[in-house]
Amino acid sequence: MQSLEKWLSIHEKGLAEDCEDKSVAAAWKRSKALNIDYERALPKELTAGELDRTKKNNKRLTICSDWAVNYLVENSIDPDLRVLLFNRDGVLLRIYGSSQEHDWLIGCGIKTGTKWSEESIGVNPLSLGAKLKHYFNIEGSRCYSRFLVEGHYYYAPIFLNEGDLFGNLIIAIPEHRADPFLSSVVLTLARTIELDMFLFHSIDIFVNGDEDSGSVFLREKNGRNEIVIINDQVFKILGLNKTDAYHLTLEELVLPLPDNREFWNIINNRKCVAEKAMQLAVKTGKVYVIISTSTYKENQFHPDGFTISFSINTKASKLAPRYTDNNARYTFNDIIGENEYMMETIKRSKIAALSDSNILIQGESGVGKDVFAQAIHNASKRSHKPFVAINCAAFSKELIASELFGYESGAFTGAKREGSVGKFEIANHGTLFLDEIGDMPMEVQSVLLRVLEEKTFRKVGGNRLIEVDVRIIAATNKNLKELIEQKLFREDLFYRLSIIRINIPPLRNRGGDVYLFADYFIKNLCARMGKPDIKLSKSAMDFLGRYSWPGNIRELQNLLEGIISTHEETLIGEKEIHNYLGDYFMETAVEDKFAGVTPFDVFGIDEKEKFELALRKCRNNKTKAAEYLGLSRSTFYRRMQEFGMM
Repeated sequence: MQSLEKWLSIHEKGLAEDCEDKSVAAAWKRSKALNIDYERALPKELTAGELDRTKKNNKRLTICSDWAVNYLVENSIDPDLRVLLFNRDGVLLRIYGSSQEHDWLIGCGIKTGTKWSEESIGVNPLSLGAKLKHYFNIEGSRCYSRFLVEGHYYYAPIFLNEGDLFGNLIIAIPEHRADPFLSSVVLTLARTIELDMFLFHSIDIFVNGDEDSGSVFLREKNGRNEIVIINDQVFKILGLNKTDAYHLTLEELVLPLPDNREFWNIINNRKCVAEKAMQLAVKTGKVYVIISTSTYKENQFHPDGFTISFSINTKASKLAPRYTDNNARYTFNDIIGENEYMMETIKRSKIAALSDSNILIQGESGVGKDVFAQAIHNASKRSHKPFVAINCAAFSKELIASELFGYESGAFTGAKREGSVGKFEIANHGTLFLDEIGDMPMEVQSVLLRVLEEKTFRKVGGNRLIEVDVRIIAATNKNLKELIEQKLFREDLFYRLSIIRINIPPLRNRGGDVYLFADYFIKNLCARMGKPDIKLSKSAMDFLGRYSWPGNIRELQNLLEGIISTHEETLIGEKEIHNYLGDYFMETAVEDKFAGVTPFDVFGIDEKEKFELALRKCRNNKTKAAEYLGLSRSTFYRRMQEFGMM
């Protein structure tokens, strides 16, 4: 009764407030606020139908748990040791070791088919452990509800991938027989179950294929891509004789650099691509294949891996026209920057990638909006599906609808006899990147809005409704709110597209990032051109920091490539930069008192002064000043008149 007395004392005197474990104390505070009847509260019971569906959905988890946990309880010297298996949602699926009619655990009110949550029973080992996502143990008197008081509980999470909670495991023992050794036991059990889940996953990849596809599972070892698992279809697809896969490396199947440069760029940089068509050089000749790749990041118990799926050339030739350019090459690891605002932008973008909401990326030309879009796709749950990009400014209003939605045979003069597949259909289950969305014609905006709302569309000239599941990432260097005022952009479409908004700062506002980019571009350009290492002089570095970079990162890259292509020395000075830019572009931003202001907040305080600054920076060229501020020429002139500047 000592545990019960302690539990009552905590409820009466609030001793949990003094608990050394702050997570327990915080959970008690939350539980009190819920007004739970802690004397009678029990976990919610699932209906028979709900329980049946839950068991079916977690069949693999229970199978992987049975053999490991059953062995433990069957050989345990403590007849009261119990192991509780929960799914990721907190439903108790199994109680291992309970074979007695009057079991101590069942006598407390703990039974399968119940869902444990803090909202229903307050502080408990499952809710705390799942929230913390790491090992945790708690005595019964520290649990909020009466039915848990008699035990001591040791929790460990079960992960399928790193950070992806797949299940939960708890060892329960009567409080008076608590043993610190059980901490190691529950962790070992959880890791064993994870290993079995990993093997199941590998079997799925390498058994559930067909004769037209094959897969390789890699891990990096001593700078080589060691093959862990490979199926026979890979050898057939590559036109190679099957060989002993023991200690085989990928470099022995596909010719190494300088051959297959595109392939090795994907593999060595662990880039995720979906159904990318390419030609590969192997020992027996050249083959046309489609590859899809994915990373497999295991937790501390398993090695990180990389999976490549190959499809045969007939499938490749059929799909290549559709998928050749429909891959996201960049990840967040490819984004360069240490600027505080930029790091916050990257952080927000990573969080945004986990959701399925539409995203609007705003920023000047050349800041890398397309790179962010690709990185978001590759960090999302759609990463293994197509990433399809379309520049809305590159098509006339007559053609953009057919590009987006496709068309039926004979839909218009010049249409292909067999019709055409649109970007939406190609991007199904993946991501559609609408670049320069501000240039989309109003007629198409209406159709796009309907597609986003109804998730269906019709091809141009067609009647059949096509269902589609696409995540939209839109980008613009224009002020969409200004376009809305001018009746050039639909307000309802703006709010539908901009559920999440990402603003990328211009290069001139990113401080020392310009030097990081310069170093990166110089190293890559020298390697590509076969030139010795080239450095920037101090005066050149100072100039890079002062210059306003109206073309942003793209301008910096082009500037360095242009100079290096025509430069024989190993040092680039300020003179070479001046010569490249010419007098027209030599206005620098050393006196820019508005660093940190982007074209999207120019309508704040001191607006007239910002217009004057833009004109100075653009040497009184009103067209360029309007572009710098992200305004149309008509709006720019109208506001100048309002300020008395004309």
